[in-house]
Amino acid sequence: MRDKTEQIIQSALQVFIRKGFQATTQEVANEAKVAEVTLFRKFGNKQQLFITVIKSVLEKKFYAHLIEQAKTHDTEEFLRSIIDNRLNVLSRNRNLVKMVIAESLMGNLPPEINLPDMIFTSLTHGIEQHAQQNNLVIDSTHWARQLSGIFLSHLILPADKPYYELSEREKNHLLDKYISAFVITE
Repeated sequence: MRDKTEQIIQSALQVFIRKGFQATTQEVANEAKVAEVTLFRKFGNKQQLFITVIKSVLEKKFYAHLIEQAKTHDTEEFLRSIIDNRLNVLSRNRNLVKMVIAESLMGNLPPEINLPDMIFTSLTHGIEQHAQQNNLVIDSTHWARQLSGIFLSHLILPADKPYYELSEREKNHLLDKYISAFVITE
């Protein structure tokens, strides 16, 4: 039963990336090789399926890593890991992120799928958790805004190649520049 649900979620993700929220449930059902009624039985309606797909991806790609990295004692390593992970995920999932942002700007998404807010909130929470565990004084809101700016710049500003295609040397050089912008006080 769980495999069928996961199959539907993965298929819906591919269809939504290609067509956005305008995709039909029939197209999703065809991609998932299930009857359309199965979609409605499991998810209720297209909007609920869309919300489930987006939240599933965000939880798997964003939240799990952030919470794990918050436990790191070295703050520079914490920042390096978060920036590297987020830039890799965002650049590898560019089409999904572009689709979610476009659908959001067109007003097609429910309020619970506000990608910038979801990312900002998770960053703030992870930074606060890291600071608390390491007895640091950090303006978590400011740091989350700085990090969000870094991520947004990689999504909308032109680059020679996506972050995930950079060499390790190029990535480390870029990460060093970004991390130097953060003031760390203990």
